[in-house]
Amino acid sequence: MDLKEIRMVSVDMTIPMIKLSILPRYCIWMVVVWAGFFLNTNAQTCVGTPGQVKWSYWTGFNNSLPDSADLAALENFPSRPDGSQMLSSLKMPVNYTEYFAAMTRGYIYVNQTATYTFNLTGDDHALFYLSTDESLANKRKRAEVTSYTDVTEHNKTPGQTSKTIELVAGQNYYFEIYSFEGCCSDHTTLYWRKTANSDTTWRIIDFNNIKQYACEQSCPVRGTACNDGNAQTTNDQHDGFCNCVGVAPTTNPCVGERGLVEAYYFDNITGSYVEPDLVNAPKFPLLPDRKEKLKGISGPDFASYAKDNYGSLVQGYLTVPVSGMYEFNLTGDDQTMFFLSKNDSIQYKQYHQAMVIFGINETAHSTYTFQNTSPIYLQKGQFYYYEIRHKENGWRDHFNLYWKTPFHEFKTWKRVSDFYLYDYKCEISCVPNNTPCNDGNAFTKNDTYQNCECVGTPCTGPDCDDASAQYQKYDYCAPTQNITNTNETGWLSCVKATNPNPARSGQNHWIKYDLGNLYTLKGTRVWNYNVLNETTKGFKTVYIDYSTDGVVWTQLGGQYTWPNAPGAAQYAGFTGPDFNSLSARYVLITATENWGHATCAGFSKITFNAQQCQQSGTACDDGDPLTVYDKFDGNCGCKGIKLACLEDTIKTGRVALVSAPHKAQKAIFSEGQLPTSKNIGFTAGNSIVLLPGFQIDAGAVFSAKIEACLQSLFAQSQISQEGKSLATEFGAEPTDQPNIKRIIFRLNQPGQVKLLLKDKKGQTLATIIDDYYQNLGTQIKYLPTGRLSKGAYAIELTVNDAKINQQFLVE
Repeated sequence: MDLKEIRMVSVDMTIPMIKLSILPRYCIWMVVVWAGFFLNTNAQTCVGTPGQVKWSYWTGFNNSLPDSADLAALENFPSRPDGSQMLSSLKMPVNYTEYFAAMTRGYIYVNQTATYTFNLTGDDHALFYLSTDESLANKRKRAEVTSYTDVTEHNKTPGQTSKTIELVAGQNYYFEIYSFEGCCSDHTTLYWRKTANSDTTWRIIDFNNIKQYACEQSCPVRGTACNDGNAQTTNDQHDGFCNCVGVAPTTNPCVGERGLVEAYYFDNITGSYVEPDLVNAPKFPLLPDRKEKLKGISGPDFASYAKDNYGSLVQGYLTVPVSGMYEFNLTGDDQTMFFLSKNDSIQYKQYHQAMVIFGINETAHSTYTFQNTSPIYLQKGQFYYYEIRHKENGWRDHFNLYWKTPFHEFKTWKRVSDFYLYDYKCEISCVPNNTPCNDGNAFTKNDTYQNCECVGTPCTGPDCDDASAQYQKYDYCAPTQNITNTNETGWLSCVKATNPNPARSGQNHWIKYDLGNLYTLKGTRVWNYNVLNETTKGFKTVYIDYSTDGVVWTQLGGQYTWPNAPGAAQYAGFTGPDFNSLSARYVLITATENWGHATCAGFSKITFNAQQCQQSGTACDDGDPLTVYDKFDGNCGCKGIKLACLEDTIKTGRVALVSAPHKAQKAIFSEGQLPTSKNIGFTAGNSIVLLPGFQIDAGAVFSAKIEACLQSLFAQSQISQEGKSLATEFGAEPTDQPNIKRIIFRLNQPGQVKLLLKDKKGQTLATIIDDYYQNLGTQIKYLPTGRLSKGAYAIELTVNDAKINQQFLVE
């Protein structure tokens, strides 16, 4: 944002509002604005003490060179700097600090009318604005340092020097000077000279021609105790903007601690999209790999939390110090989504939304129209549920929420501070035990998550605060699946050709893959057409067919919608359709619609997870966690035996046993061998018999349990006939970690999927899935139980209108 957009509006009167009823369901709001409502700053003089001006600076730019947009986004800009000095000339402090932005503002005046030329020097970057009079609204950029100069280097770039400007005696001219420093040597100085003089020496503007700006907002420091006049609120504090704000009472048990904002991060998830890459990941949204405390709805806050191939989730409640109209703006890299409820209920979170489709800079506020919400009326004392979802692929990564408010002195995009935010206390997300972390205490070591919290072991000795005792950062570089945005990375169909599948006649943008042999096909990954400025050629609406002979074709799933590519230099694609271990030699991909190009359609790349067909009986992996003993059948199908306790009795011969649960309704008889490092368990309803020859090698682990067969894990409970065709094999099973369950179901048709965790009273505790699923096959979600009290719970799966309920116990 250009700082010239900043305007001051002074308001000291109430706006009357009239509501006119037209029809029972419709109304018009009319705002009556009295003459003189928009006051020119000339009506209130801000000209202060002659001979001095105030130099103010702001830090906290994460060791990077800030620019004017970064400075404007700070909620404390312009009247609450991190530090300031009074100057007697327009030469700013030299070598003051690193990574900061500074502003000097005031008035220039002359005693004799003349034409002047201004010259600016600075390091690293500097700007000079001068108004045509004493009004802020009329300021214009006059000079700029775009590449650092020496203190007296006046001619490095033409933009350092202004055009000639006539200054009238007795007139005060408002000015602003901005300085932006990265590292190592900072300075900024404004010079001038009369154009009529033969003397061409540049002179520093000093106390003889400057006056202080005297209209800065002055409010009690944030956190100062006050009384908001509401007897029902508690812990009343000033917010730093002349508003007294207390904690309003609420009956919502999920409203947590004031000022606490936590981001949960989910690692090792490829792709740039929230949907489907993040939302389809088994660990999202309840099993994060790490979390971070933020200072607002912006992150990651520390460089050590920035990685590649991860997703983010932030939940909480927002409040406002003043009732009025608010607007929100979202930036992020890569895809980022913002949800805001109409009240404190998560149920209405989609009431207001903003979205960043492809990655943009932190302060790129106007790249997409849907980055912004429309103006929203928010009421003081009301809690509003909010949520951020963010997906990072590679390179830079961030998410930032901004707002325009009725209480800031300048109506520009400001980051939302944690002062107005509350924690989401009903969170059941839990980082797995023993995950390394940083508890923020330099006097602990071996920090790990235990029972969902990061704790360290207190250390002793003189080197207790040594860096080696603290959390180790992740490696910065790692291999990626990214492609670039050049023509060489794309396939394109611009000439119509007859589709090989007669059922697709008239659909002329297609590509047919001949794999050379029969393969068992599983998952795919797709990179849409990613050529810079040509992404409208990408496939949008897609059908996929497969065949064993290239003549008879079978459709896979339904109609797929492929996301548009960003055209970025690093593009990770998205999770494509799953063939669910179907056998094929030929794959046909047909586009019925692209992303807008008139003639051409294509995509950049597709990969298949495939296994070449083998002789019947050869071991394989069907990719389904609900089966064991996977083998090829006579039709090249890789299929396993369902873990659904369908067998009454299991007998194993003198064979090496596999690491999988062995379950039977009545009995298990075994004379098998447990190889080294295998972990095998037997469960039967009546008896487990270990026959002569049963052997456990060193290092193997064997367990036996007599109890009702775990058929209930995959029970088809209370499901309609229609539901059986949509989703099957639904259940929750234990994992190798005692406080984590794995929820599994098989999706047989595309549909709207909702997966809920409920307590024994039927109250929803967490929404695990609420999305349209295109990709079929076995779906997995992880459920941590560390934050759940002992007792009965249920998971409820809804696919379109069919529901399945499955109960489980937390002991």
